[in-house]
Amino acid sequence: MPCIPYTAKNFKPHLGSLLNGSHVLTATWEELVWSAVTVGKPGVAELFTHGWYSLSDAIVRSHTVYANLRQTPSRFEKSALYDSLDPTEKGATSYFVGMMVAKLIAARLLDTPWLFHLSRFKKDGGKLTLNGNSQPDLIGLNNRRDWIVIEAKGRTNGFSSDAHTKAKDQTRKLRRINGQFPTLRVGIQAYFSPSLEIMIDDPEEFDEDAVDVIAEQIDLMSGYYSFAHSVTKGSNDVRLIHGRQFAFHHIEDIGLTIGLDRRIHQSFDQGNILGIVGEQWKADLPTVLKDGALVTFPDGLAIQLDDRWTKIRMCRQPGMRNG
Repeated sequence: MPCIPYTAKNFKPHLGSLLNGSHVLTATWEELVWSAVTVGKPGVAELFTHGWYSLSDAIVRSHTVYANLRQTPSRFEKSALYDSLDPTEKGATSYFVGMMVAKLIAARLLDTPWLFHLSRFKKDGGKLTLNGNSQPDLIGLNNRRDWIVIEAKGRTNGFSSDAHTKAKDQTRKLRRINGQFPTLRVGIQAYFSPSLEIMIDDPEEFDEDAVDVIAEQIDLMSGYYSFAHSVTKGSNDVRLIHGRQFAFHHIEDIGLTIGLDRRIHQSFDQGNILGIVGEQWKADLPTVLKDGALVTFPDGLAIQLDDRWTKIRMCRQPGMRNG
């Protein structure tokens, strides 16, 4: 299984040895795709709550992973297509990789599977106005309903000290979320050297002029699940996985099958989506679970990839993966 080297610093000792020093994080293509399709700004899928828009968004995000990354025997690297992009395109792709990696780190190391983009939040009961690019991208919610703040950076080449300093500074621009001080303020940088590597830092403090934000949790969670709910509701492909029922939808264009725990469908229908953040999930899914080629995640989603994503193919450049 490929791994991603990472270095973590400035985290409190009680958070454990994995958040102190240099380590490697094993990851699968299923995890990268899950991270890619569940992180970032709200898209048209949320605005229109229509299956077609949700499918289009999932296809674009999954294809971005497929086209721009390749596997070596033990690492993830840029593909030849990524290297051929012009500077603007590389900037957009590195930003995407940074966001994807932030989601992976939050779920695997910070016990925070739910991330939301700051554009979904309000400031002091009114509209949140960003001060240029000075505030962080992401807010996370864990099973204990504690909040964390994350700023994600992506760099096409080696580690950037300036980008890392800026990421830490941006996490200090938010003070409280719904009246609570975040338990973590995490700056994350994903970079290629030449394989994908990660730097994680917890600057801890906030600035004197930091703002408070208000989060309507029901709206956030509804938005988070809107795409998966939209494409899987009414599905006849229902499977029992680890004692729980999942509804699935297959997206042939990119070889991706998305599943959603039917309890989340029920939560949508009953208007109590916040019920999924609590004890049942803490006991249910402490880690990523695998069932053959199917992987279920702690937010109640499941991802399955077809043979287009096998190791033998993903070790090739994108244009040589057929056959």
